[in-house]
Amino acid sequence: MQAAAPHLLALLLTAAAAPAWPHSCPLEIYKIDQALSTSKNLDPALIKKVRDLRAEGEKLHKQDKHGEAMLVLGSAKKLLKIE
Repeated sequence: MQAAAPHLLALLLTAAAAPAWPHSCPLEIYKIDQALSTSKNLDPALIKKVRDLRAEGEKLHKQDKHGEAMLVLGSAKKLLKIE
């Protein structure tokens, strides 16, 4: 059993280091858009920050920088408190 542990660890590290899939970005953008359209009484400064992050994430996605896009979009989702 111990011999399998290094292989499992290598597999997990490889999976964690893999780049984000390009199709994930549009899904995250959709989630942000949905949250913005259904949330009420959000602070205007928060809305602006989320929209700026969303736009930056979309720009990075279009530049094929999907890992960076996912980080930026994740920041926007965190501000909205969504998953």
